[in-house]
Amino acid sequence: MTLTSRAVCQERLRRVFPEQVTHRGRLTNQLAASAVFVSLYVGSVAGARKVRPSMVLWMCDAAARRTRITERREWYEAALRGKRSLSELLRTWGVQHQPWYGDNTREPLRDETFRTWAEYGALLRDETVPTTSPVPQWSLADDFASLFRTRLRGDELERAISRWQENHLGAAGLARVAIARQLAGPGAQVVVDLPGGGRRTLAPGGSSLIVKGVIERLAPRLLERPGVLFISESREHVDVVDDRLLRRLGIEIDAARVLPDALLFDAGPGVFWLVEAAYTAGASDEARKAALVEWAVSQNLDPAACRYLSAFVSRTAQPFRRLVSSLAWGTHVWFLDEPESVIRLEELPERSHS
Repeated sequence: MTLTSRAVCQERLRRVFPEQVTHRGRLTNQLAASAVFVSLYVGSVAGARKVRPSMVLWMCDAAARRTRITERREWYEAALRGKRSLSELLRTWGVQHQPWYGDNTREPLRDETFRTWAEYGALLRDETVPTTSPVPQWSLADDFASLFRTRLRGDELERAISRWQENHLGAAGLARVAIARQLAGPGAQVVVDLPGGGRRTLAPGGSSLIVKGVIERLAPRLLERPGVLFISESREHVDVVDDRLLRRLGIEIDAARVLPDALLFDAGPGVFWLVEAAYTAGASDEARKAALVEWAVSQNLDPAACRYLSAFVSRTAQPFRRLVSSLAWGTHVWFLDEPESVIRLEELPERSHS
């Protein structure tokens, strides 16, 4: 019988759990792929032939190549008895036991990969077994295991993955998957629905999707009376949305100067929001914030009436993880895949204790 290789298991895990899924690393790394492979190797699906984490660690290349049903059954029965019994079996096969992992890897596999999979319904645990018991208690859920069938390919595989995601990733997870598909798909122009009506068409790309999210999803929640003054896609292209209000405010747009990616205005409190769409870079660190403050002052905007927002695709994505330590105090952070929340990086005032 043909088994899906460990490399293919990992490739499919990465498609099932795209980059924007929280804790994606522990769900899709090689250790996780090894767990899928071993579970399929022994037939640990839907409660049958349950495994414990150590079984994954004890698999080796020589055993993985022995794929006849009788050999896989022998391997499982020996692993149930323990590592020494498994080594003895491999000696009868004429191979040396060289496990994929050391025994100290058991806790990360159990506490991170297995338990997070279980939260998504990808892995089942026998609830009649105490969590501290050495008795095998884990097996792949049937619909999750089916995603690794060797004959499942192309459009059929994509449909199966989409069905599983719809059933298991939840609202936040589905949002992350949808965003990941938009970013990975063919470049299409991004249409933004403006507050109060009207539309703007932006160039394809991740930055445009972030700007769209800020205008359509964040502004209605965060701003009392939101308006968009301009969107700056590049040094060559600044889309002036409300030219009349810009003139009344005395703001001049010079594409050769430092500009935020978008300038929003909250007509309720009279606050300006300078937005940076940090798809790969461009977040409001101290230097960038200082440049934006200088621009605002040059436009006769009161610095006290300005707010600075760095918008990212996800807090689990690499750009935010790389830039978070350099974000400037006194700024805000928002994520496209978590539109209901904003992080405020506030400095605490000193208190007098006299």
